[in-house]
Amino acid sequence: MTGTRISSHRVSLSTLDAIARGVAGPDVVHEVRRAERSRTLLLLRAVRDEAASSPKAQGPLPDLESAWQVLDRVQQSAPAALETVLSYPYVAGWAGFTLRRLRRGHPTDPTPAWVHLGHLHGIAAAAALHAGIDVDLRVPARSGTVTVPTLGAAFSPVASRRARAGRVDQWSVARIRSRDRDRRIDIGDDTVRLPPDLSRDATGWWALRRLECREGSRVLSLRLDDLDPYRGLYETLDPHRLDDAEVAGWQRMLGEAWHLVCRHLPDRADAMSAALDAVAPRPFTSRFPLISASSGEAFGGINVARPHAPEDLAEILVHEYQHVLLGGLLHLVPLTRQGEERLFHAPWRDDPRPAAGLLQGVYAFFGVTEFWRAVARSGDAAIADFAAFACARWLEPTLEAARALRADRAPTEAGRRFLDGIVEQLTTWAAGSPRHRGADIVTADHRAGWRLRHLRADPAVVATLARAWREGDENGVTDRCTETLVPGSDGPWSLARVDLLRCVVREGSSAVKPAPAESTGATVADLALADGRHAEALDSYRAEIADDPDHPPSWIGFALAWSCLASGPGPALLLRRPHLVRAVHRLLRDGADAPQPDVLATWLAERLPTGDDAYERPRTGMA
Repeated sequence: MTGTRISSHRVSLSTLDAIARGVAGPDVVHEVRRAERSRTLLLLRAVRDEAASSPKAQGPLPDLESAWQVLDRVQQSAPAALETVLSYPYVAGWAGFTLRRLRRGHPTDPTPAWVHLGHLHGIAAAAALHAGIDVDLRVPARSGTVTVPTLGAAFSPVASRRARAGRVDQWSVARIRSRDRDRRIDIGDDTVRLPPDLSRDATGWWALRRLECREGSRVLSLRLDDLDPYRGLYETLDPHRLDDAEVAGWQRMLGEAWHLVCRHLPDRADAMSAALDAVAPRPFTSRFPLISASSGEAFGGINVARPHAPEDLAEILVHEYQHVLLGGLLHLVPLTRQGEERLFHAPWRDDPRPAAGLLQGVYAFFGVTEFWRAVARSGDAAIADFAAFACARWLEPTLEAARALRADRAPTEAGRRFLDGIVEQLTTWAAGSPRHRGADIVTADHRAGWRLRHLRADPAVVATLARAWREGDENGVTDRCTETLVPGSDGPWSLARVDLLRCVVREGSSAVKPAPAESTGATVADLALADGRHAEALDSYRAEIADDPDHPPSWIGFALAWSCLASGPGPALLLRRPHLVRAVHRLLRDGADAPQPDVLATWLAERLPTGDDAYERPRTGMA
């Protein structure tokens, strides 16, 4: 806006340390928010400049100067109204998305550029409505719906039906007018008259609803945004209006989740209430995985599929808050170096992650670990075992990932200091945390499954071992077994067994029955493993491998069941180097009967150099 001053922002070491150690308070959040406001202003200016350099991109709408002038008027007469709009997560999210769309294109986005650019007119109209000033603006309509960010959306049922039937353009021009309390939106031949109270639904008007939870003096207030086209973070979305029952379900579960956060992480709750602004509901697809997302461009906005249990939503809130805060920090200080191509194992992802992505995961699961650790130590018998499982599930793997990243050259000086704080805290917790058998199995499952899919053993060593098997050679292999890490996955990934094991810890052995198996894709072997019937599981996984010798979940399930029944170098090798065992197995089954997995793993373990030092550190490849 004209005359707007962009402030400079610095991060003190004390602020960096507070964020790293999870002790940042509302004052730190507000400090990051001030920087985010400056960034949003810069993004708006960049959109304006981009539009000025491409006049045709503005299509049938007036140029952006008309919207800019309205924002100037609001800034002069009601700066708080402007702040309300510009601080909304999906305004900055829109600006970032639109800049990328204009500069680099978007192969899967059918929306015309003018519709994205024209959203600024809707932002200006929203600011004017908040300020109570007159306005007359042309804005884009999507399938007969006009979004007014932070307030709601107007819709024409007739225009919507025609757009869906293909009888009118999916994208059209609408008009927002406000004069002397007469506020209306013209969409095609329809006029939607806005209600006096824009927070309430009316004919042709969906209000943006708010969820508010109180726990003593602590308040969490989130807008439940099922309307904004840019709430999808990396893609545009049509409105998906929740009915009253769904909204009530969100309110109830959010209140219970907020109670848990305030009880177990009271200091973190204060910062979370200052950081989180909006939740965009995502479709619920499964009972088991926790589905959520956030973007560094939309500070304070989170996308969540409402889970079954309030403690799961509490975990999601903590998890996404960590991402939001770190995203804001990264706009102020780089924590990893650009251009580093090394990829890492992330124990929460099925794909190899670059340093920047691994850092995000480390920080998010640092917060998740702290939450479940606090719940486990609270003495709540109803959830004590699951909390101990969840804490153990993430503590050691997150610490391992943090140490691996800290030892690499990718972190900047500030990034290494940041990781020092995380590692110090996790190390302290690990010293006093008991192990959990279920967590050990789930962790081993993920680590071995990731290695099977993403590590490639040296082909020369694999060929030598296969030849030695065929020829009955009793000599060992002295070559170092080099490995290459590749982004592509050698086989499918399945969360069925992990979801089932998690369910068993939470609900007991009654969860091991066909119904959850059908909903997750768990096999008979998975059910037996989860129920502790390891010999039965081993036989079933053996049959699965015979039927499909390349299927990764079967190989890893076999390794887990075998390690539960026996110790020794064979089970250890199959869990540690499943990619090597399967690679040799592939060569041996070519034109002949393949050996049994346990027989082959035991034979290999006796002929390979012992100790992890016999294996070179995996190097990144692009095969």
